[in-house]
Amino acid sequence: MKKLFSLLFVALLAMSAWADTVVTVDFNAQGWDSNTLVTELKVDGVNLTFDRGEGSTKPTYYTNTSGGALRLYAGNTMTVSAPQNLKKIDFTFASGDGTNNILSDVGNYNKAGKQWTIGSSDPSAEVVFTIEGNSGHRRIQQLVITMEDAEPVTELVDPVFTPDGGEFSGSLAVTVSCATDNASIYVYKVIDGEVDYSTGMYFFESGEFYVTETMTYAAYAEKGDDYTDFVYATFTKVEQTVEAPVFTPAAGTFQNRIDVTLTCATPNAKIFYSLDNELWNEYVDPIPVTDDITIWAKAQVGDVVSEVVSATYTKLPATTVDVTFDGAVDKGDGDNTRHHFTVVKDPVTMYVGDGLVHDSGHYRIYGPNDSSAFVFTSAGAPIIKIEFNGMSGYTASNLSLAEGNEGTWTTGGNNGTWEGYATEVAFNVNKQSRFTTIIVTVAGQEEPEYKVGDVNRDGEVNIADVTTLVDTLLANSTVEYDAIADVYADDEVNIADVTALIDKLLAED
Repeated sequence: MKKLFSLLFVALLAMSAWADTVVTVDFNAQGWDSNTLVTELKVDGVNLTFDRGEGSTKPTYYTNTSGGALRLYAGNTMTVSAPQNLKKIDFTFASGDGTNNILSDVGNYNKAGKQWTIGSSDPSAEVVFTIEGNSGHRRIQQLVITMEDAEPVTELVDPVFTPDGGEFSGSLAVTVSCATDNASIYVYKVIDGEVDYSTGMYFFESGEFYVTETMTYAAYAEKGDDYTDFVYATFTKVEQTVEAPVFTPAAGTFQNRIDVTLTCATPNAKIFYSLDNELWNEYVDPIPVTDDITIWAKAQVGDVVSEVVSATYTKLPATTVDVTFDGAVDKGDGDNTRHHFTVVKDPVTMYVGDGLVHDSGHYRIYGPNDSSAFVFTSAGAPIIKIEFNGMSGYTASNLSLAEGNEGTWTTGGNNGTWEGYATEVAFNVNKQSRFTTIIVTVAGQEEPEYKVGDVNRDGEVNIADVTTLVDTLLANSTVEYDAIADVYADDEVNIADVTALIDKLLAED
């Protein structure tokens, strides 16, 4: 019996020695200010590095009412490097998180389970995650990283500085560590080329200290009667500079609405913006722009402020297209039984997951149930307004915006109005609704710039434009003035422009 207990005790010790190591990375516990660009983070031996990749916005930490989170935008990458082989990583996302898939260069990420895993036959101590897509972002609050315990290192090895030298501004946290189990580390300043033993610092296996001035440090590790040679690292303090913020999109024209994002390449910089170059506000979330405006911006780290930059945005004349879905006319597939159907009126598609078009000329949208989707999609420019004309007892107040949809939704009487800027708008059907007409307003497209003579507006000036101009003149006794067709430049469109266009083409040949 004693032998059995001894064997069990040895087995338990072995299991304990090879137990998994778990490191929790909580992005809300880092003390970052909102709108902090994040490039690197180290937690309990795990290194995380972040890169813009193919994305338009750099990885940025935000605090807001839905909970702080690190936002990784489409194309951004996150590299997790661990001292031991990784087994799994569990993700926690903030509310309002996007739906972009997360890709990994090794192992597999399970979108539904919010977990990354890797098989034991393909071990790796590093994984690179990429946010898939061309737009959108993911809001990551926490990572729980599980790794295999490594076998203790008994042979004495050199200590390591992290970082191992280089330039810095302000103050710099430096970690010194030794992979050898139960090793002692001694760190000294190097003054006038000599190790100054009066400046010694002692750490057991690892420790952290701060560098505030240009200095070279020397460190060695010791275990028992054995010790290593000195390892050196030089840190050079430079004057703090702060890059000016960058506007995305850049200054220019826009249709209906844009959201302006500000970023700064300088780590830990706070960004401020102003609409009059006098009153400044700290930048947190993208700035909605719906009219002509100039925005000024600057960045700051400590007492150092960047240059002030500005961008001017000009709203193009409003051009919209109204698409009306009429229950008396637009009946989808014409089936008067309760089912799912679509109604397409270029460029808008209305999808009803559970409903019908009643003989009396109105749409009936049923819910709530698993099939009660109600979605509007534009194949062209974004949708900016949807107006619902409802019926008494089955009003628009029975609808609500589906999760993840933005914009404003207001109801009054039988009717309801959504306003925003999106190519797809989805609603929850909380109770049966009935609508006689639904009017969808789509933002117009910006008129492209055409060369003089490109009468048919196909992007080229050739003989086809001569034909178009001749046909237009023959079909109309009076032709409305068109600057593109006024090749002769006399503020009129007539046969003289045909001659001038032919001469222009002959001269180019």
